[in-house]
Amino acid sequence: MTTPGLERPILVGGTGRSGSTIVGHLLDHHPDLTLTRPMEVRFIAGAHGLADALATALASPHSEMSADAAALAVDRLRNRWFQRAEHVGLHESMTRADVDAWSDEYLATFGDEPVEATRLLTRRIMARIADRLGASRLVDTTPANARKADRLEPIYPESSVVIVTRDGRDVSASFVSQSFGPDDVFVALDQWERRMLRSHLAARASRPERVLSIELVDLVVRDRAGALARLCDFVEVPVDPTMVEWFDANVTADGMHPGRWRRDFDADTCARIDEQYEAMCARLTAEGVPIPS
Repeated sequence: MTTPGLERPILVGGTGRSGSTIVGHLLDHHPDLTLTRPMEVRFIAGAHGLADALATALASPHSEMSADAAALAVDRLRNRWFQRAEHVGLHESMTRADVDAWSDEYLATFGDEPVEATRLLTRRIMARIADRLGASRLVDTTPANARKADRLEPIYPESSVVIVTRDGRDVSASFVSQSFGPDDVFVALDQWERRMLRSHLAARASRPERVLSIELVDLVVRDRAGALARLCDFVEVPVDPTMVEWFDANVTADGMHPGRWRRDFDADTCARIDEQYEAMCARLTAEGVPIPS
């Protein structure tokens, strides 16, 4: 039977390279919270995951499109997210036979009861992760949690969503330095704009008290104690000394690399980045999206 804490997961997300991993590790150092393993479960909020399939079914019930969406979500669960690497994946907490049986039941009942089928499959998987970790309340840091906040609400009505935002120029420079994601800074900027807008719309479509947006620069530089207090108050846990100790030892302004985009690119490229970013911020502001400092 699912414990009350497992009905209240903390779903942390952002645009990618915005600080959601930092927030996840910070919360993991609270004695009442546990970061999932893998720390991004992906199968719920990831592209073509269970949340997307459920949204399709709710918009087009009993349709071929919704059946196809459910089948695709199961395919990605079994073949992409079950085992991502030797020691990274759902396979660390459950067997393939478990996932196959649960998925078959999900597909058999999804057409008539999409919400119930999605909730049951999700809880079965997350309960096994919790059992392995000895967790009473889980924290997931799949980045898409931010832009799927509204789609996650029917699955976990009591969940809390934390959206971490960061200057889009630093996000884009960070992506370019990685082996994943866009390798062109202007493509990365376009992605940041789209994801910021989608996250804003998802938060607006959710219950207001369910979503907290926090700027990475506030948490790390400008208001460490205040931002930490707001985060803990939102997820309804007290600030714990173990959290503070880990935070002070591992999360620094230098490690955040603020303004790295100005150091990573030549003057002409920086000028083009500034021009494009200014136009993006104007468009986002017109849509009501708060721009991270």
